[in-house]
Amino acid sequence: MVLGLLVALAVVFTHRPSAAQEPAPSAARVLVLGDSNIFEHLGKQLEKRLRASGFNVLRRGKPTSGLARPDFFDWLTEGVRLVDHYRPDVVIILFGGNDGQRLEPYAGERRVWWKDEATWREAYRSRVTRLAMALSGGGRRLFVLGPTNRLPRIAREKMLRVRQVQREAVEGLTRVTWIDTFALTSREDGRPEAEGRDRRGRRVRLRRPDGIHLTAEGAAVLMDKLWPALQAEGLLSCEAPGSLQRDQHLTVTSRKLRAAPERASIRRTR
Repeated sequence: MVLGLLVALAVVFTHRPSAAQEPAPSAARVLVLGDSNIFEHLGKQLEKRLRASGFNVLRRGKPTSGLARPDFFDWLTEGVRLVDHYRPDVVIILFGGNDGQRLEPYAGERRVWWKDEATWREAYRSRVTRLAMALSGGGRRLFVLGPTNRLPRIAREKMLRVRQVQREAVEGLTRVTWIDTFALTSREDGRPEAEGRDRRGRRVRLRRPDGIHLTAEGAAVLMDKLWPALQAEGLLSCEAPGSLQRDQHLTVTSRKLRAAPERASIRRTR
């Protein structure tokens, strides 16, 4: 009896998905980067959908991170490092939820305060554009997911500014698509969805008690809206690794990134 139980447990814990379930090594690679949304439920849901669609996936999330505080976590540098390491064909990023604050400087820059709106908008737009240009280089496709809506009024109002500047920052960049995740988590009146229904029709809470972070159910509800949006923008038609000359991949240093112009390319890929 005990032996049979041990054998059964061994089967359970040593089981691995079959080759048919695993993406082929030659399949397109997707790099998913972002804040706590990517680190937690939404990122896990997205990774699951991507793998089920045949993509190889590397997901990296850093809670409380963004583009405002490189003194805490520098996504301009880390994003380039991960691209050089993984050589993805597609990159998906989600930032902004933690960016409604002052902008701490890079070397040679000055701190920019949130209340100095015009200067803040210009500086934040530059950071978003530089990151987008770096991650979409080498023929990669980039999807920029805007911040989600949130229940606290002040936090919601901050996201309206962040959302607008992000959209402006990537407008016109080749191979870059911005998806309005804020709208996908809002009611028709613009307020955030706090409750909803899952696939079984059960009423579920979409937010944690802080009114900001998504519950597991909230992430699933959002993914059912986000995935069709990604499909409509051509995610599933992204080419496999052979289409990118990885041996000719150009490493962009942080110094070059920070000196890059704010605009590049002719049009936004749809």
